[in-house]
Amino acid sequence: MQWFYRYKLYILLSCVFLANSISAQTKIEQITIEYADELEGIQQRGKEIKILRGNVFVSQDSVKLYCDSAFLNQTENIIKAFGHVHINQHDSIHTYSDSAKYNGNTKVAVLYENVKMTDNTSILTTDLLTYNLNSKIGTYQNGGKVDNGETVLTSEAGYYYANSDDAYFKDSVKLVHPEYKLEADTLKYNTAIDRAYFLGPTNIYNEKSKVYCEDGYYDSKTGLAVFNKNVKLDNPPQFVTADSIYYNRETGIGKAYRNVVFRDTAQNVLQYSNFGIYNEIDETIISTNGAIAAYIIEDDTLYIGGDTIFVKEDSLKKKTMVVYNNVKIYKNDIQGICDSLFYSDMDSTIRMYGLPVLWSDSTQFSSDTIFMVLKNKNLEQIELHTNGFIVNYLDSLIYNQLKGRTVYGYFKNDSLYKIHAIGNGESLYFAQDESKAYVGLNYTQCSEILIKIKQNKFSRVSFNLQPVAKFTPMQLASPSDFNLLNLNWEIDIAPQSKEDLLKPVERHQPIEIEEENPSEERSSQNDG
Repeated sequence: MQWFYRYKLYILLSCVFLANSISAQTKIEQITIEYADELEGIQQRGKEIKILRGNVFVSQDSVKLYCDSAFLNQTENIIKAFGHVHINQHDSIHTYSDSAKYNGNTKVAVLYENVKMTDNTSILTTDLLTYNLNSKIGTYQNGGKVDNGETVLTSEAGYYYANSDDAYFKDSVKLVHPEYKLEADTLKYNTAIDRAYFLGPTNIYNEKSKVYCEDGYYDSKTGLAVFNKNVKLDNPPQFVTADSIYYNRETGIGKAYRNVVFRDTAQNVLQYSNFGIYNEIDETIISTNGAIAAYIIEDDTLYIGGDTIFVKEDSLKKKTMVVYNNVKIYKNDIQGICDSLFYSDMDSTIRMYGLPVLWSDSTQFSSDTIFMVLKNKNLEQIELHTNGFIVNYLDSLIYNQLKGRTVYGYFKNDSLYKIHAIGNGESLYFAQDESKAYVGLNYTQCSEILIKIKQNKFSRVSFNLQPVAKFTPMQLASPSDFNLLNLNWEIDIAPQSKEDLLKPVERHQPIEIEEENPSEERSSQNDG
């Protein structure tokens, strides 16, 4: 039986050794009294409580606690400290308060009144702070402030991660920096790199502007800002909305992405695009990926669209605008297309290049170059430079027409009332009798032609300097008589709304004339 007892003893000793080993692995250091002017022990509810007074210093591992007085429960490993409480760990994190409760088993300290936590970069102050010295996470729920010497942040609730220098703030978050201030619902802030991350509805203000977003970040050291989600930038009189905005304070360059809308209330200008770049140094704006500029004119709006829009402002606050590739114009009473366009505030003139065409009601204007002269933002004059061609629609296959080296169209109340052609003038005018029946074609060559417009139709034609004219009765006219050379009626490609401005366009070829009797096929012509 001895072997049985020896075996039991072996098992018992093994269990004791194992228990001691586990205890050693999980053993928690006791709070140790290092110094106190006075020490008193009392019994309270069966527990021995040590009362420490004067220059109290206790420690646990790397944790050091200083205070004026304290109650130490060594059974539960808990100390309550009072007066000038100072807790330090590894000489990196320091906390101060009027009083505190520290649990040595969990290494969680709760600090009360006039709480201050400091690291190498910032100071956190509050009236109630819970700080876990294991995870180095500080939490407050009753209002707090973080100050790094340049930036001050306040909120109702906060979570400070000392290991990563990150802090999360919620409810009534306010951040004040010498160059801006911020208000948010939720914010993450890194004190080491001085960067704020926006995690919800956020408003950012500086001396001149305001930004709203719901996601993004701002780096105070580099001046780099990224704003995402429902972004609104107010910099009166200019306002921008976009899905995202990027801004670099050092370079003065801002970039806006997707659903970009720029508005200038002083100039009554709107600009739409999918991507825009603003350079505040040289006062330029570039909008691409399909862009539209809108000029608000009384109760109407002039829209100009193209692949790219470039706007520059000079020292006199005068703007120039260049639009290029697939350019279109839309206004209720005028539409146009061209390859490129230039506008200047200096002379209030829109210049159209590259096969430009304009339509106003039933009249079409085309030439090598077209100038639209505005006065008080209303169309006052159209200038057709080189190969000017004006077509006035009357009926199917029937157009009044005018050609000239230079042709001027004059507007009053946005309606065309006079046309003046100078140089190499040709006109084709369809005469009507009192019953509005077409009686014949008036073809004239003259170096100078003046036409009055009434109710969107040629009403009176005047010729100077020895005109050469020919009248052809309708019954004797052939298809070749109906059109001047290179007539190209393109009204069906004119934009009909703002939404049409970014749609592709396929240009027409000039009308080809077939020799046939026009009297056999005329849609609504009155017999002449």
